[in-house]
Amino acid sequence: MRRKLIGAVGAFACFAAGHSAFAQSPARQPTLTADQAIQLFEAAGFPLVDSKPVNRCGKPSNPRVAFIDLNSDGRAEAHIADVAPDCYGKPGAYFAILAQESGGTWRRLIAEDGIVGFERARNAGWNDLSLTARDSACPGRRRFNGTGYGVTACAQTAPLAIAAAEPSEAPAPASAPVLALSGPRTAQMAQLFRNIVGATRSRAWEATLAAFPGARWEKRTTHAPNWMGSTITQSGTIAIGGARYGIGISGTAARVNEIVFDSPGDDLVEWDPNAAAIRAVGMEARNVGCHSPTGFGWVRLTADGHTAILHKSVNYGTAVESTDIYSFVLDDPFDGRTEAEAARDRTFC
Repeated sequence: MRRKLIGAVGAFACFAAGHSAFAQSPARQPTLTADQAIQLFEAAGFPLVDSKPVNRCGKPSNPRVAFIDLNSDGRAEAHIADVAPDCYGKPGAYFAILAQESGGTWRRLIAEDGIVGFERARNAGWNDLSLTARDSACPGRRRFNGTGYGVTACAQTAPLAIAAAEPSEAPAPASAPVLALSGPRTAQMAQLFRNIVGATRSRAWEATLAAFPGARWEKRTTHAPNWMGSTITQSGTIAIGGARYGIGISGTAARVNEIVFDSPGDDLVEWDPNAAAIRAVGMEARNVGCHSPTGFGWVRLTADGHTAILHKSVNYGTAVESTDIYSFVLDDPFDGRTEAEAARDRTFC
């Protein structure tokens, strides 16, 4: 059944932008189809239920939208804001800023709890953003990094009911700077691994997408929960050393659960050169158990004191082409086993 958005025109009402250091000039509202309006709300974090947006706590919402031009290119960015004291952190508000890509889809640049202000200062041609102590539990300046405004430890968007059920822990530090991909393919693979490990600190969608610099992304889709509880999937491709790899990311609105990317058909890379390149970028790679010559098995990757488990496999094909598959399952990386049990597995020896 085709989705529809009730009250779409009324939702696109301009509003005053918080406590800004300077008043950002509004931009002309772009002409949006019904599907583009729906995708804008969903990309901002407001999926549709019964044709109406809901916030991350699953409650009906009426997010407000203003169109602004943050990089003076004549194309409008969307500033979406919502108020729900029972759902969001200090001050009970949430914002997201999105850019419209050439195909008409909207890509989220930043999303946090708080009220955002716009600064005159610029980085990479984009206005800085600011959050004050009065308007955010995570005050500070947000600067454009080439793909978005980055992710802080405060950009956690877990629903309150989920957060309360999980063990309390100290806030994770901000994700490490994203490395651009350069050099031969093995070097680029190592840089990508390091980006992914950094993104798994927060498990935020913005950090995960930013870990793949230069990637081409398809529209994010929603679906029934899979075995990991994921209800959202986003696919894409990325050029690595002249070859185009496929990407699949899945999770919930609150966090990413799985990150997978795979090689082009019949374009396999041995594991040992990758392991050497990983060490060259200052990251540790420790095999969990024994591996096949292609690296088929588990690897504990550590960067900047944070670890993530990579499962490297190969889809050997006869009727289909063979592909390298690199997957990060973030909640149950050993598929129901402990790390010690996985280490004792001699299957790949």
